Amino acid sequence: MNKKENKPSQLAMRFFYWFCRPDFREEIEGDLMEQFNIYYKNYGYNKANELFIKEVVFLFRPSIIGNFNHLTNTHTMEIINQNKRLVTILALAIAILFIPLIAMNITNEVNWTLFDFIVVGVLLVGTGLTLELILRKIKTLKYRILLGIVLFITLFLIWAELAVGIFGTPFAGS
Repeated sequence: MNKKENKPSQLAMRFFYWFCRPDFREEIEGDLMEQFNIYYKNYGYNKANELFIKEVVFLFRPSIIGNFNHLTNTHTMEIINQNKRLVTILALAIAILFIPLIAMNITNEVNWTLFDFIVVGVLLVGTGLTLELILRKIKTLKYRILLGIVLFITLFLIWAELAVGIFGTPFAGS
């Protein structure tokens, strides 16, 4: 019998040690190991390990984590907040792209091609990333607001030109 077979996933254990409050670890780890051994006897190693990983993931909740002080420091939190903005930008771009996608299924008046979705996706993500660059690099609130307004006016004008051709360029959608 392999010695590995009577121990649960080390990756799951590392994740557990990372998020679990130090004052809860010993008791919860004991319960987890006891449950793993029961699963191991009843289902074998692979199924026991799968169920163990599932239980560790289900433990990841605010009551076990408590405060985040034991997880990170201030510099790391700043990086996490910046990355949350990036994820929010991508999520908003995808959410906006879902509007015409849903409208195409409801009415025949909206008729976008794959190319339209790609162009608008690039336009939205590019605008979002430019806004993120402004927020990271420009320190003065006045200039941030000014550049943000210019950025969104530019986005609106490009979108309007692509949609209905207000300037009559070759890129007009009419």
